[in-house]
Amino acid sequence: MNTLSEGADRRNLGSDEAVLRLLHEAESMILGAVLLEEDRIHQLSLETKHFTQSRNRIVFGAMKELQKKNVEINPVTLVEELQDQTENVGGVTYLLELAAYCPSVANLGYYEKIVMKYYDLSLIRNSASHFLNDYTPESAQDLYKVLIEMHSERSHDEETKESILMELYESLYEERRGMPGVNTGFPALNGLTGGWKDGELIILAARPSMGKTALAIQLAWETMKEEGVSLVFSLEMSSKQIMQRLLSNLSDINMMKWHNPYKYLSKEEMPRMQEALNSVYKANLQLSDNGLITLMEIRQRILNLKREYPTQPFLVVIDYLQLINVRERFDRHDLMIGHITKQLKSMAKEFGIPIILLSQLSRGVESRDDKRPRLSDLRDSGNIEQDADIVLFLYRDEYYNSASEAGDVVEVKVAKNRNGPVGTVKLRFKKECGRFSGNGK
Repeated sequence: MNTLSEGADRRNLGSDEAVLRLLHEAESMILGAVLLEEDRIHQLSLETKHFTQSRNRIVFGAMKELQKKNVEINPVTLVEELQDQTENVGGVTYLLELAAYCPSVANLGYYEKIVMKYYDLSLIRNSASHFLNDYTPESAQDLYKVLIEMHSERSHDEETKESILMELYESLYEERRGMPGVNTGFPALNGLTGGWKDGELIILAARPSMGKTALAIQLAWETMKEEGVSLVFSLEMSSKQIMQRLLSNLSDINMMKWHNPYKYLSKEEMPRMQEALNSVYKANLQLSDNGLITLMEIRQRILNLKREYPTQPFLVVIDYLQLINVRERFDRHDLMIGHITKQLKSMAKEFGIPIILLSQLSRGVESRDDKRPRLSDLRDSGNIEQDADIVLFLYRDEYYNSASEAGDVVEVKVAKNRNGPVGTVKLRFKKECGRFSGNGK
């Protein structure tokens, strides 16, 4: 068989004959391996688009069709499947050459990786060429998207059944210390959730003025107390406002005093505020207040920070869902929201981190006698509820009834918990300094 890539698509790979020769050999080895042992096709993750030569795409497509029909794959059945296309691929002669080309299936995985590698490179080359010829933000975004998708697909290898079972077996004889997830700072909430676990998307939702931003900031601080990393995306407030809220929380000082701290802070409060400033300075808190941030930009920030701190406890907070900028066009708002939550859940799994996503609730809450939130109160609830691992609701009876006996108690309702129980935890909320404490009983 001629080892040069006759008929190869040079538009994708250029004219490097060494690369084309390597690819033709790899593709021939793969097709030959399937003809040698037809069950090998079940091990391949390749699609027809990954093959460089048009005739190899046609042959592999016919193989996949035979696989679907549960028909034996050999030169005879291929000719039957190809019919009029048989001559287009080089006739029966080419099929017989393929069958004799692969002496062993031992290196099938190696050849598959070669084909996948150069397919990815061809996509990058095409997008880069388009960007250089059409120097626009849109072409730059296309190039960035190709790079991100390639990284996502190749970023991790799936665990085998054997490795998972071995890990579970070892856990039977090893005492587990601490919680499986990142500490929430509240024992009762830890009891329900086990902490925020890797790969989880946590929705924190409430009506305005319930304290969801304050709670999210405090949860981020709890991660940093464990020598972890917190990345907070504030799409509504500035980074300075977030920092002021955190400092008021830590110092137990009224947030209003930030209007003129030199004038309003007492002699007793000044050392406390300085201590809080010093603590936050030492902590690994990353802030972003870009109100027009996109999912791609969120992903890139997480990627950069995760590379820098690969082993530390990690928490991402996004405030809030409905303000994330989406450049794609959708026919309905709920489809856009579903796209956002699906992408964020995918990021949580890919990077092995928990993401807390704040969300608004619909005004339907206000029309009921019992204004405690329900899952149906989530805006575009079907999409959000489907992708979330945990859904938390905040409710302060004092907000609706100034004479309420509940006083400063906030109910934190775990309305959905994919891997644990649901229930309600009561905390106390000192609104003037944005501080929650776990003694709401």
